[in-house]
Amino acid sequence: MSSISTIIPNYNRETLVGETIANVLAQTLPPHEVIVVDDGSTDNSVKVIRSFGSKIKLIQQTNQGPGAARNVGLRLASGDFIQFQDSDDLFSCNKLETQTELLEQSGADIAFSPWAKLRIEGRSVSFENHVLQQKMPPAKLSLPCWWLRGWSTVFQSLLFRRSFLKQVGWYRTDLLTAEDMEFFFRLLTSSPRVAFSAQPLTLYRVHSVNKITQDEGTSKARRIIDWARCLKFMMERWDSCGLKPDAMTRLIFLAGARKHLRYLRAFPDAPAELVEYLSTRVAQASDLCLASVEWGFRLAEQARLRTNGSRWMAGYQAAAPSEHQLRLIWELGLYLAASA
Repeated sequence: MSSISTIIPNYNRETLVGETIANVLAQTLPPHEVIVVDDGSTDNSVKVIRSFGSKIKLIQQTNQGPGAARNVGLRLASGDFIQFQDSDDLFSCNKLETQTELLEQSGADIAFSPWAKLRIEGRSVSFENHVLQQKMPPAKLSLPCWWLRGWSTVFQSLLFRRSFLKQVGWYRTDLLTAEDMEFFFRLLTSSPRVAFSAQPLTLYRVHSVNKITQDEGTSKARRIIDWARCLKFMMERWDSCGLKPDAMTRLIFLAGARKHLRYLRAFPDAPAELVEYLSTRVAQASDLCLASVEWGFRLAEQARLRTNGSRWMAGYQAAAPSEHQLRLIWELGLYLAASA
């Protein structure tokens, strides 16, 4: 069986990080190493992490953001496969085992599986909505084109072949937010071999405890500017890798960029060259056309809510949790809240 390195960045999650680490160690196929990178926590996170002793490798650094923290973990990782995990989320017990078998048998670079946003109060769980990625996005579009249309995923739900990550490079450390979006777009445009298993489930916890990218030093202006810079990097990557999205994908992406450009222009200190770059790219389509696409996107979301009870676009392949997925949650010692 191949070896797995799990990388967990942490910032001020003393009440949650212990449960996350315990969950990783309790996998039916435990990782051969768990690397926890504490990104300058000021609470008791480090004490909680150290309580696991030699079962984990603790790295401490000054607060530099999630990209820098994950890069530290990646440089230290020695496993054949890489599992990223956030310090507040959980896996079904079979996650690493099933995805490792999938990568071994298929030769793929990335394993995809379902994930769900939910709230956990004590041992009670309530789903925010449907389980996402019950299947891969429809094959009518490439994964980069689905991404440009607004589809995304969470890194926790994936398992990566380390040799593939090394080819793609590192997280950008000049983005405190959207660094995972930029990195994943680079991954998707590097011709990865992908595979899917519906067997595991990743539990993405919705809560108000500190996010590593939402500390007091990350202002609203910084988040908007970083997201605009991420769009610029994605457009440059789009050009350099020769991606040729279909006309509708291109319009949907530019409509989203046009919307964000409005937010960017609201800040007097927004970098002029960034505003100019996005303005030039957005101007490749008429303002009326992009406004119509944005309006149509909003209407389509409302229609999905009425007909499916879910706002998620087709790329997410969203559906109600299956009996198998409910059993996976039960195996974690959790149960559905009465109102769920």
